[in-house]
Amino acid sequence: MESSTIRIALRDLPAHFDRDRIGLVLEEIAAGLREERGVNAHCSADSMTIEIDVATARLSAAVAGLAAMGLLLPAP
Repeated sequence: MESSTIRIALRDLPAHFDRDRIGLVLEEIAAGLREERGVNAHCSADSMTIEIDVATARLSAAVAGLAAMGLLLPAP
């Protein structure tokens, strides 16, 4: 299975995500993708970015889910 990684800068997190509790943010993202879009995601973070690994075949569903959470802007 091929995988793709989506990276989001921590500074770009919407206000409804608590940057001081990044572990909880990662859990929220993974749960939201799984429950709302049927996407299994592995989420991790370093001091500057969140990385979300998903199966490439489910990439469009993951992007739609992240956009619905306010983490990505929809395409113009």
